[in-house]
Amino acid sequence: MNAAATIERTLESVRSQGYPEVEHVVVDGGSSDGTVEILERAEGVRFISEPDRGLSDAMNKGIGMASGEVVGWLNADDAYEPGALLAAGQAFADHPEAPWVTGPCRIVDGEGNAIRGWVSAYKRFFLRRYSHALLVTHNFVQCPSTFIRAEALKQVGPLDERYRYSMDYDLWLRLAKLGDPVVLDADLASFTMAEGTLSMAGFEDQFREHAENARTHGDRHRAAVAVNAAVSRLIPLAYRAMRAVRR
Repeated sequence: MNAAATIERTLESVRSQGYPEVEHVVVDGGSSDGTVEILERAEGVRFISEPDRGLSDAMNKGIGMASGEVVGWLNADDAYEPGALLAAGQAFADHPEAPWVTGPCRIVDGEGNAIRGWVSAYKRFFLRRYSHALLVTHNFVQCPSTFIRAEALKQVGPLDERYRYSMDYDLWLRLAKLGDPVVLDADLASFTMAEGTLSMAGFEDQFREHAENARTHGDRHRAAVAVNAAVSRLIPLAYRAMRAVRR
């Protein structure tokens, strides 16, 4: 909602993929800043603009509108890297048993420059060592660089609207029960991080939800659930301490 400043980059990243068949569905929450006018001018985009109950509801609407065999998920300040769809499509073709495909995702600033490289390297490290149990310990899979077979989405059910921050992690853990993803090594997408916009309350709620996701779906990995609970307590404490030092 109200993404006029970033959505054109997102739309162009899809349009320029050169993939033979792309169905681009956009779900807007009722923007009033010119986003709708941008969508009306965009070629090859089908969209709706109406109030929703949050990101999970919006995503479920978009999935319901889509008719393709594979679903990707971009927010309005995300973008695909060149060749991302071809790489994901080839991975699915090479691994017909795989329910999902994922890979690294860059973090960029408002100008598109890479930032927080250590975070990207950290997530890449764990992606290369993917296992179901490791995923239960914490979320290192990123939405913009993840693709899911539509049939797998039907099997695991819609995104859970109870979660405001961790609906993606909840989905990954459900997909992990179907099978491991194909993990690609090349950057597939980027997402924009605006410094100073993350509130402490939201940060703590995110990790509280992560711990609940692990408890819900990690019954076969009790040690990993315990690690998640510890990490979900320690990271907000560390973040709070760093903020106190900066003050």
